Amino acid sequence: MSNARKAVPSLSFNGKNVNTSLADYLQSVSCEDVASGRSDAITITLQNIDTKWLNKWYPSKGDRIAGSIAFKNWEKDGDDRKVNCGTFVLDEIKLSGGPLEVRISGIAIPASESFKIRERTKTWKNATIKKIGQEIAGRYKLGLSYSGPNIQIASIEQTDKSDSAFLYDVCQKYGLSMKVFNDKIIIYDQTAQEKKSAILTLSRASFVDDDWEYTDALEGTYTGARVSYKSGQDNEEISVYLGLKAENASDSRVLNITETAEDQNTAYYMAAAQVNKSNEKATTLSGKIWTDPAICAGICVTISGMGKANGKYFVDKSTIEVTDSGTTQNVELHKCQKRLTYTPKPVTQAKPPAKKSYKVGDIVNFHGGTHYVSSYSGAKGYSARAGRAKITLGPNCAGNGKAHPWHLIHVDGSSNVYGWVDEGTFD
Repeated sequence: MSNARKAVPSLSFNGKNVNTSLADYLQSVSCEDVASGRSDAITITLQNIDTKWLNKWYPSKGDRIAGSIAFKNWEKDGDDRKVNCGTFVLDEIKLSGGPLEVRISGIAIPASESFKIRERTKTWKNATIKKIGQEIAGRYKLGLSYSGPNIQIASIEQTDKSDSAFLYDVCQKYGLSMKVFNDKIIIYDQTAQEKKSAILTLSRASFVDDDWEYTDALEGTYTGARVSYKSGQDNEEISVYLGLKAENASDSRVLNITETAEDQNTAYYMAAAQVNKSNEKATTLSGKIWTDPAICAGICVTISGMGKANGKYFVDKSTIEVTDSGTTQNVELHKCQKRLTYTPKPVTQAKPPAKKSYKVGDIVNFHGGTHYVSSYSGAKGYSARAGRAKITLGPNCAGNGKAHPWHLIHVDGSSNVYGWVDEGTFD
């Protein structure tokens, strides 16, 4: 006899397993998994027929909730899987009557409210996005997973913004994705994610009761962007273009960005980021699918057998809900487009000028300073004027003390140098 497939949620509050105590009350658990832009979330619905949740069982905002879903015998006997929903902070409690219910919601943010609420003002200079993420994560005892490019920022202002809002804004501005999951800030390059192979294929039959919606729009789709940045001490505004094709091509659609970037690199990053973000809305597909634990936000799937809707899609959001009557999964996808990218040109370091060699007999220009009575350390020195002089002894002469290795004698009245001088005091 085959075992029935089932999904079993598991919950803990403040580190204490509550599965047994909630068994007679639990009606549903919904876990929302997002690719970027906001935190993951959990919603727990419980019956409140004995009004315990209005009295001694009333939870506290700020409680820590951990959740997971075990899928038993899912595709066949012995096919057991587990989805870790993560760790959340309880941020909202709703109680209602008719019927008596309580709905508890949590989001994947640190317990400290200052991450999302406290506004800070700070100037970040010569920092990478990874470095900014590390400092903010450390402030709230969060981990950081960073898999984006090494983006260097000369200067950026955090003005009256919470750390959460500021870091989201920085990532969005430079074309990176960010989310908070399981006590960790995750920052990644979505372009790299969309290049990865699709992990499975969905068809029209994958949608429960044919519940799906496909949208294909021209509005908001662009082939490039034009943006300005400030340059030079006079703050001159320079306009630049970045695109998948020539700006004046007959089928080009150019996004004009009104915001001005701080420098050239930021301007190009901003152009790529805004074009890609807008183009993600061009072709979308959403609906209720037969629950598959393998489908989560941030992965790619293939749509097949749906005509013009066919293609490779990125999962923006997945919501799994377990109730007494069954398990459902809703997904939101966007079609993978060719993404606009920017890689800064490597900075070529200027070669230092070749060191000039000198020899006894050369006429040189003495810069002025001190001439000494001997070449040894501790020798008495006197002030000498700048001017033309002749090298009479060098570092390789017998008995040279090396501290003041060159002996100069002035050749005209402009200088009075007559003694031992330091390296680098003439050319």
